[in-house]
Amino acid sequence: MNFFTNISQNARVHIIYLTFNRLYYTKKTLPALLNSSNLTSYKIRIVDNGSNDGTVEYLQQLTHPRIEQVIYNKKNQGLVKPTKKFWKESNAELIGKIDNDILVPRNWIQQLINAHQKIPELGVIGFCHFREEDFQQDIVKNKVLKKNGVYLRQQPWIGGNYILKREMVLKIGGYRQSRKLFQKRILHGFNKYQEKLVKHGYIHGYLCDEKKRLHLWEHLDDPRHPDFINDNEYNPRKISKTDIIEWYKKDAKLLLHDYSL
Repeated sequence: MNFFTNISQNARVHIIYLTFNRLYYTKKTLPALLNSSNLTSYKIRIVDNGSNDGTVEYLQQLTHPRIEQVIYNKKNQGLVKPTKKFWKESNAELIGKIDNDILVPRNWIQQLINAHQKIPELGVIGFCHFREEDFQQDIVKNKVLKKNGVYLRQQPWIGGNYILKREMVLKIGGYRQSRKLFQKRILHGFNKYQEKLVKHGYIHGYLCDEKKRLHLWEHLDDPRHPDFINDNEYNPRKISKTDIIEWYKKDAKLLLHDYSL
């Protein structure tokens, strides 16, 4: 059974932005997110998961009109619980999440809204967090789907920065952190959930332009980004820069080169 939804022309959009320490990244990415669109129907909910590095004090002094609410959790609740609570409480047609290590470009949200309006069966969509040097453009272009005027690199799942249809996630459950061993693997549960949505007929992917080039986020948590910080707070897995880069390149090859529809 599917739950395909037609999105209205003036759809409300609601984004959750979670923080847990790493104040430097928040100061870089949150202002960009708040000022990335002129849409009056675009609101942001900020959830802090028990930061103790000055993040709370920084958030408390913000007065931007796009901020719908700031929630201060006493302890780190992870991603799944705050996200599902947000899904339930929002009244927007389209909802999404942006991490505090993602720097969004101007007007990103209008492009993702347009894709959802044109493709009722579109599930989870976003820009791509890999860098251009991580993949071969020609290979990606040959695997780009054009549907109703939208160009999409269709994937079994995408990363944790996205826009999706709220009605879809309310009617199709199953997003959970299913294995304790992977609780620190922040994408594990969401990847599995996206695979479940595919079984209901939804498609996910990275948005491309008319020349079939991937739209990209700026990923501050990539060692090649000038704002990357390599200390224990910003690199909790304590992986070397070289290993992080190789990890991203391997994932890019798996998702963008090897995966076929």
